[in-house]
Amino acid sequence: MSRLSPLLTAMAILVAPGTAFCQNNPLFERDIKPLFTANCWKCHGMEDRKAGLDLRTPPLIMQGGTSGPVIVKGSAGASLLYQKVAGGAMPPGKLLKLSKEQTDLIRDWINSGATASRSYGSLTKAEAPEITAKDREFWAFQKPLHPSPPAVSSSRVHGPIDQFVLAKLEEKKIGYAPRAERRTLIRRASLDLLGLPPSPKDVAAFESDPSPLAWEKLLDRLLASEHFGERWGRHWLDAAGYADVIGIDNNPTVIRTGEGKWRYRDYVVRALNADKPYNRFLTEQLAGDEMVDWRTAKTYTQETRDLLEATGFLRNAADDTDNDDLNLALIRTRVLELTIQNVTSNLLGMTVGCAQCHSHRYDPIPQLDYYRMMAIFTPVYNPQLWPQSKNRFLADVSETDRRAIDTHNKELETQLEPLRTQLAALRRPYESALLEKKLLAVPEPLRAETRSALSTAPAKRSEIEKYLAMKLGDLLKVPAEEVTGALSTGDQARAKPLQEAIQKIESQQQKYGKIQAVYDVGPASPAYFYRRGNIETPITEVQPGFLSVLTEPGKPVEIMNAKGSQTSGRRLAFAKWLTEPDTPASGLVARVAVNRMWQHLFGEGLVASVDNFGHSGTRPSHPELLDWLATEFVNSGWRLKPMIKMIMLSEAYMQASQRPDAAAVAAIDPGNTLLWRMRLRRLEAEAIRDEILTVSGKLDLTMGGASVPMDYRPDGMVTVSAKDLPTPSAQYRRSLYMFQRRNFNLTMLSVFDEPVMATNCVRRNTSAVVLQSLAMLNDETVLEQADAFADRVAETAGPEPAARVDTAFLIALGRKPSPEEKRWSLESLGRFTEAYGSGQKALAALCHTIFNMNEFLYVQ
Repeated sequence: MSRLSPLLTAMAILVAPGTAFCQNNPLFERDIKPLFTANCWKCHGMEDRKAGLDLRTPPLIMQGGTSGPVIVKGSAGASLLYQKVAGGAMPPGKLLKLSKEQTDLIRDWINSGATASRSYGSLTKAEAPEITAKDREFWAFQKPLHPSPPAVSSSRVHGPIDQFVLAKLEEKKIGYAPRAERRTLIRRASLDLLGLPPSPKDVAAFESDPSPLAWEKLLDRLLASEHFGERWGRHWLDAAGYADVIGIDNNPTVIRTGEGKWRYRDYVVRALNADKPYNRFLTEQLAGDEMVDWRTAKTYTQETRDLLEATGFLRNAADDTDNDDLNLALIRTRVLELTIQNVTSNLLGMTVGCAQCHSHRYDPIPQLDYYRMMAIFTPVYNPQLWPQSKNRFLADVSETDRRAIDTHNKELETQLEPLRTQLAALRRPYESALLEKKLLAVPEPLRAETRSALSTAPAKRSEIEKYLAMKLGDLLKVPAEEVTGALSTGDQARAKPLQEAIQKIESQQQKYGKIQAVYDVGPASPAYFYRRGNIETPITEVQPGFLSVLTEPGKPVEIMNAKGSQTSGRRLAFAKWLTEPDTPASGLVARVAVNRMWQHLFGEGLVASVDNFGHSGTRPSHPELLDWLATEFVNSGWRLKPMIKMIMLSEAYMQASQRPDAAAVAAIDPGNTLLWRMRLRRLEAEAIRDEILTVSGKLDLTMGGASVPMDYRPDGMVTVSAKDLPTPSAQYRRSLYMFQRRNFNLTMLSVFDEPVMATNCVRRNTSAVVLQSLAMLNDETVLEQADAFADRVAETAGPEPAARVDTAFLIALGRKPSPEEKRWSLESLGRFTEAYGSGQKALAALCHTIFNMNEFLYVQ
């Protein structure tokens, strides 16, 4: 047989009449899909699923919709789809109709059997691989054990943690570094637990306390402080991907605030201060709305508000769908994908998002598992039933109370309308005159068009008018106070009673706020497996489920409707699966949680890759200790504060950061993986700013509420705004309360590695760049606070230079200066006084120098 025979045979089959691939017969992918994509999908498969009809794939088309089947294979005339298209009923209304050629193509496709060039409805083995017993053997996927602490020879043991750490050290014939000095310990503990330095009074009290329980009492006091929730809340908000804005946030001048998003931040602080059990903490954030029947509640209790505010955890993914041009199925689905990424990297420490387009390359996470997990969240983020981000919120009062408030305010508005009309008519001539005066600065050829642009509603402006309004609008604004100042004496007298009447009525108005919550937006729609992650190619319907490798065979987690018929219960089931004791899933959740605690206290986790506990991540440096901590955490009721206290009571935590034989020991363990000394850690950005404000005496410790606004300057600097503040001192609030954007945050924080919040951040980078030194030397706030610090020192210490130096070091570093430091400080004061001609300016320069000391910026 000729070598060409097989090829010729294959070609003959491809062109044979009546086959699925006949060139004369239309094919779905080649001929029909482009028509449906352009004309039908928006309403039937992508942004909507009208009449329950999805036209994205042949199997879905064959399913039909609420009216039944829309295609009868082989008979276009009997097919509802063709009837609607041929009759001009679809696309509906004034939408562009299909041409005769396009309609005929659909007819021929149906008549020829509605064929497709590829198969749908079944998954390949690569897309849904079986999880094997070997897959489950990996350490992170097994239930943690509760190992017995090993015996050690060292006497420096303060509990099981030290036994596990010392056992590793003794294998290398290494011991702990000496215990740190008390002033070092209190500064370390205060910064770790509160993010604030201790006061000189607190340092003195701790150093002079002879009790063997002095350290434990200090930890108890710090853990009980309301500022603990602020410090550790910042850690959690990083991992949750929190921002006060709702979109991607790529334009520094365009700020799309998520009104009320700060309520989630305050929920986190309250929950951590109350030491809410971690399993409850997670459950509320994943499914707080499914834990209470808020829809029919006549009034909201504080618990109801807490549960709804907690779900702000799932509102942290960038959502640009408030922009009508971006309110597309692709963008909507991306919000869902980012939410899954935030949740899994935070709670499970796994790169689950890698299974979106194909089964995970390194870990046993089938692509099917990814879409089963996606189905958990589709009742909230349903691409075909989608509230735009600006409309996805709940009032902080019940529906009953909201209607009552709306009715009350509407009645007041009927009283306000005539008063406002009268006042506006009185002020209008003055406003017009002021505008005309400002318009004189506009070149004559543009003046009329600019006037027209400003008087035309934004939606009705021409392109030229839009441009003029954008460029000149701010320059030509007539502020209300200018109009008031321009009123004649007589008109001022006429305006006064109107203004007083308006203010009196407005004071009677009632308000309610917004909660950026999640909730099921409707009945759970079918969820699909997308081949290669493409939403245009739904292959088969999937049911909600969890990661197979973490689900014990034969022990499925049941998904039931939660309280109230309008919620699916899927997220509540997911939270239960994550936190049910003695399972592989809860074991991983606990390991990730305690590992992150360890990271915040030691600078590096027992698993260094804190967001990746999979095969491509790092292995635990102390696997038995990690499992012991995880099981202790669960067995003790998932309480965060006792775990943190236990870790900080260990000799491992109390070590000094330096030791005489460091060079010799570093040759054995150069990365300090075995913890033979305490790691030297640079403070995070927020802690640096808060420490500066604490030392200067300016820190405003007001807790909670709306975020402090920022100013975005043309030179790229971002500074705290002095406008719209409730009190003048609000600009000095803790950094946690600064308005949080994804990309454009307070410059002082950005240069010290505050993360760009594209998704979330479970571990911050620590860089050493020249901008940090320049900021500490030249930043306006740093210089201002150095002056305030100097005023505080002068008031406390009096005029004596030596006393001033001692006081400055005590306030800033919790210690007196060494003889060498005191000598150069006094010499510097002399030189500065001579240079500035002012002792106070000289003291401010010295205080500024202390701000720039490594000891001020680092935790020893």
